Amino acid sequence: MKRFAVVLAFGVALGGGAAFADTIQNGYGNTFVVTRADGAVVRYQFNEDGTFGGVAPGGSTMAGTYTIADGQLCLIPPSGAAPQCTAIAADKNVGDTWTQTGTDGTEISVTLEAGR
Repeated sequence: MKRFAVVLAFGVALGGGAAFADTIQNGYGNTFVVTRADGAVVRYQFNEDGTFGGVAPGGSTMAGTYTIADGQLCLIPPSGAAPQCTAIAADKNVGDTWTQTGTDGTEISVTLEAGR
């Protein structure tokens, strides 16, 4: 669980409503690449069925489910631990890069890359 929370520093801050969901929908079949303040990179893939997967620094993998409501993206680990939620940026598309605050309060960079 600790690894899951640390990796979530992504914070997807993708910025409720349909506009926020569009960022995740635009990511289906693609990859959200998150670069943390310390330079570590985390890669997330979101699926239409409400599941996500990812690769943390060092190559360890993660998976779970997600929800989008009220401008928040919540990642839910399979362990039954509490969801990790953060603001979601609106209307981002493949090729976009933006900065935001991660769940740990540090600034992160997010790029939506084509493909998995």
